[in-house]
Amino acid sequence: MTKVAICALALVALSGCDMATEMAGDAIKSEVRTQYIERCQGVAESAGIAAERISAACECSADTFAEDFAADGSLDIDRARIEDVLRMCVEDNGAAAPAEG
Repeated sequence: MTKVAICALALVALSGCDMATEMAGDAIKSEVRTQYIERCQGVAESAGIAAERISAACECSADTFAEDFAADGSLDIDRARIEDVLRMCVEDNGAAAPAEG
């Protein structure tokens, strides 16, 4: 009986650790997303994306990078890749992509 109780307590403790790890992971993901969107807004402005479209384009590109990471576990977030993804997001939302300049 004591072995069962000890095992039960161990499982409860481990599930608590998993929950804490998941919460910490969510907080980190949220912070990374926030920092990415701030960087993206600067890139979007210099890429010539209309000011009213920047927030939506950066949210879309953040989602795209998150999907890429979930799919293969790697991230390629350099300025050129951000610009490419932003252009795709702007085009997907029915607006013309900014002109190359």
